[in-house]
Amino acid sequence: MSHHRLAPFKLDVIIVGGAVAGLSTAIGLAMSGHKVRVLERSSKLGKPVGGIRLPPNVTKVLVQWGLEEELRRRASLVRGGTNIWDLETGRLLGYLEWAEPVIQDSGAKFYMMRYSDLHEILYSAAVKAGAEVIFNVDVCLVSPPLRPGTSTSGSTPCLPRERPSVLLSDGTVLEADIVIGADGQYSVVRSSLQEKRVEPQITGTIVFTGSVPMKRLLEDDLIKAENLTSSWVYWLGPRRSFTGYPISHETEFAVHLYVDRNDPDAPEGWTPNVSAKSLKLSDTILDRKYSWVFEKVDSVCWQRYLDWPKIENWSDKSNRIVLIGESSRPLIPCSTHSCSVSVESAAVFSTLLSYVRNLDHIPLLVRAYETIRRDRTEFLHQVEVQSVLQTMFPPGPERTARNKEMERLLRARQGKWDDDAYLGLWGQLCEIWAYNAFDAADDWWVQWGVLRERALSLQNPNIETPFRRLEVNISARTDMINIDYLDH
Repeated sequence: MSHHRLAPFKLDVIIVGGAVAGLSTAIGLAMSGHKVRVLERSSKLGKPVGGIRLPPNVTKVLVQWGLEEELRRRASLVRGGTNIWDLETGRLLGYLEWAEPVIQDSGAKFYMMRYSDLHEILYSAAVKAGAEVIFNVDVCLVSPPLRPGTSTSGSTPCLPRERPSVLLSDGTVLEADIVIGADGQYSVVRSSLQEKRVEPQITGTIVFTGSVPMKRLLEDDLIKAENLTSSWVYWLGPRRSFTGYPISHETEFAVHLYVDRNDPDAPEGWTPNVSAKSLKLSDTILDRKYSWVFEKVDSVCWQRYLDWPKIENWSDKSNRIVLIGESSRPLIPCSTHSCSVSVESAAVFSTLLSYVRNLDHIPLLVRAYETIRRDRTEFLHQVEVQSVLQTMFPPGPERTARNKEMERLLRARQGKWDDDAYLGLWGQLCEIWAYNAFDAADDWWVQWGVLRERALSLQNPNIETPFRRLEVNISARTDMINIDYLDH
């Protein structure tokens, strides 16, 4: 099926948040012909430093949107294998082979790139598709459609409003057919949906990210001799770990450091640039040769890893205010699949909305979106939690068991293939990479959306549906399904 399908009914959409989730959603919706406005609080694109990983399940979406050439031009490919080192002893713990046939079978390539480059690519694609991206806009409150005599504050009755709205800091009120919250873990939209304020659990883990020119790293004889920057690399230690990988066609090296420590005496967030030396990041690394990497990084950004509780609903009662990406389920900062959650959700949502035929159709499609995405998002969240925990095990039986698994993978590299080790590893990766967000949405429509259209046409032959002339192979028993049930 084509994923540039024009929707039979055009919607007016406001997206709160102009990062990966917001711009990805804007691309998909604008390509379907919907009017899209993106409201972004910051004054410009992107966080200034750091890298991001685009596994095949993400890349196939971007390629479908026509962005393959830009990815080739700006990103680095995952190739070869990943060495996994011990931060305490400096020895090689394990090796992860990036099997090219497995990546090819997933349907797309695995890229690594500068975050700001991805942001620029998505922004340009969204604008080209017809979306309007507005910077320096601070959204204070999101309100559902109002009936006469009701109020969002519970005090002064308001005039009836048939559409959801957003209140800006300057007092401006904007309305749309749908308001989408794509504003991350501190989502204003999510807060507006919840009756009670929800506080996350502070895990104690802080994530620092930055990058360094590859040329500067290779000036160090030790780093050059051990070939530490040739591919995606992991270093594991007690309550700390860091990973690095080449970006920008191997001209830069991105690093992410995970460490349990008190809040640094510096502003938190992706926008502020802080000196790596002032944060004494090299002091958190046990082996001296690896600490040199951070001594060469000019500036970093950082965020705390907060464990947010799952929320019951990703939309309001009207199904006209919806959460996308990490506003619905925040992941660990800088994790591999934080981008997966955002881009996959955007692709599913925009594909479903390409079928919309009137305003009354929206609730069905919004509920379908949540049904499709909730389990998948939670699965990716748990994968990332377990992945980070395993890289930071303190001394004990868990770390011993992990290291034995690493040794099995290392033996496989030396020609002693271990079916059990690789089947367990690649089994999960294939499940993640093979996912196609467009197919997930289209499959739901074929199974349930078309059935609903058919049922409505049987109930009332005068109702115009886009599938009236389709020959749908449907049994007499299925024709008797209760229409009210289908509507829900």
